[in-house]
Amino acid sequence: MASSSLNILSGIAAAAAGFAGEKVPKNGSIPGLDLAAIVPALLGKTGGASGIAGALASVAAKSGLLDNSKLGNLADLAGSLFSSGNTGAIKKTTGGIEGLAAAILGNSGSGAALGSIASMAITLAKSVKNKKELTDIASNLGKTLSGTFGVSFNGAGTALKALNNVLGSDAKGELFKVILKNLA
Repeated sequence: MASSSLNILSGIAAAAAGFAGEKVPKNGSIPGLDLAAIVPALLGKTGGASGIAGALASVAAKSGLLDNSKLGNLADLAGSLFSSGNTGAIKKTTGGIEGLAAAILGNSGSGAALGSIASMAITLAKSVKNKKELTDIASNLGKTLSGTFGVSFNGAGTALKALNNVLGSDAKGELFKVILKNLA
């Protein structure tokens, strides 16, 4: 579960990069969205000692994650951030929001998979006329991941506050936050 949760998180990040018009290289690094920096923030660096964020921050501190935030160390903790109600096979739809959501959920974590997710998001983003429509697409993606595929983001309130600190008002950050908000 932890590894697949990390894949979902990286897929969402790749989609956000794609919505912002950035391609994801074959090595899988996501421009402007450093998961190794984001996830420790999601774990409650700014969230105090209560609830899931506090519990995760405690585990993170004990594991040295906050000092050494390599993606390999994040996989075990990512499972605590996400829960997915979808246990069956993921239907591979082509194109559109549903197709993008299916690609994120079926993401293997490889650079090629993340690049494909970003490309699908870029294609969707090209159809919009303004930033509000783009934000609506991101919102619909979040709702689809949540409603159709049963993905939920635990401790989203604290996570969103932390994301504000990590990502600021960058366009990708705003899209990322809209998607996460709709998973809550």
